[in-house]
Amino acid sequence: MDKFMVLDGDFKAELRRHFPEAENFGNAFTLHALKKDRWAVFKTHLAFLRAGAQIIRTNTYQVSIGAVARHLNLPPIECAEMIQRAVKLAKQAVMWYGEKTGEDTSSEQFETHRPLIAGSCGSYMVSLLDDTSDKCKVKSTDIAIQKSVSYLKLFHKQHIRELLEADVDLLAFESIPSKNEVNAIIDALKDHPKICAWITFYCPQNTNLVDGSDFAQTAVHCYNSLPEQIIAIGAECDSPTAMTQLMRNLNNSRKSKIPFMLCADKNFLPTTRNASVSSAAQQHNFVQEWWDAGVRYIGGGTDTVAEDIQHICKKVEYFCESTGELFLTGKPCSYRNKKHLFKL
Repeated sequence: MDKFMVLDGDFKAELRRHFPEAENFGNAFTLHALKKDRWAVFKTHLAFLRAGAQIIRTNTYQVSIGAVARHLNLPPIECAEMIQRAVKLAKQAVMWYGEKTGEDTSSEQFETHRPLIAGSCGSYMVSLLDDTSDKCKVKSTDIAIQKSVSYLKLFHKQHIRELLEADVDLLAFESIPSKNEVNAIIDALKDHPKICAWITFYCPQNTNLVDGSDFAQTAVHCYNSLPEQIIAIGAECDSPTAMTQLMRNLNNSRKSKIPFMLCADKNFLPTTRNASVSSAAQQHNFVQEWWDAGVRYIGGGTDTVAEDIQHICKKVEYFCESTGELFLTGKPCSYRNKKHLFKL
C-alpha cells in the first residue's frame, strides 16, 4: 500500500472527556464504560471520526476473560458479550457519522468507502494489568513475557473468534511484548486466511521488544510469514525518531518494502496543550521522514485526543498535496470486499 491512512488516537484519553466516572475505576475504566456508559464509548468513536480518522479501533484492548472477571466481577460468558457490545458501538458511530455527513448508509458506495473498524486485541500482558499497574514497568522476566506460543495462541484465538463473529473489518494486535506472542498471533491468523491485521510491538525503552527481541528481525519474520494478511508492522516506543531511522534502514535493505505504523505523540503536534511546537515546517518534516521510512499508517500516541488526530490529518493532507502522494480522504473498504482489497 503506497498511500497514507490515519488512525484514531488514544481511546482512553478521549474517553476520559466523555465518561465522568472514569476517575473512579483506575486504569480499567475502559471496561467499566462498556458496562456503565455506552454513550461515552459511542461519543469517543464519533469524536475521532469527526476529526478525520479513517480507521477506528474497538474498545476491546483490555477485554479478556480474566480482566472482565477481575475488574467487573462478571462470569466468562460476559466477555464475549462485551466484545459484541464494543463492536456494535463502533459500528453505530460509523453509521451515525455517515448519516450526518450526507452519506447514503445503505448504498454500496458507503459500504466500500466508509471508515474501517479494527478489532483491537491487546496483548496477554495487557490482560494481566490491575487497576493501578503500568505496562511500562513490565520486565522480560514477568510471567506475561514467559508464556509459551501454544498458550498465547489459545489466548488470542478466543479474542479473534469473538471479533470476527461481531463482523469487524480487520484486526489490530497491540502492545505485543515478545517474539513468542508474535509467533502465536501468526499461527492464529493462519486459521483465518481472509482477515487482514496489523501488529504493533511494544518497545518501551529502545528498539527491542520487552523480551529483548530485535525489532527489525522480528518485523521481517512477522511480515514475511503472512505478507498477504499483515498490512502493517507498528511500534509503541518512547523514541519515534530512533524507530523511524531503524524502519528506514530496514526498508532500504529490502526489495519488498514493509508498510509500517507509528503513532505521533504530543511532541509532534501543535495543539493548545503543546505550545512548544509551532512551525508548519516541523510538522511537514515529521510526515516526510515517516513516509520515507515506509510508514503508511499514522495514529495518535499516548494522551492524544480528537483534536490531535485532526492536526495529523491536516499535516498528512498538506504533505500529500505538496508531494503528489495519495491520501485517502475517501474511506477504504472492508477486507471482505475483495474488489477493493488493494485499498488497504
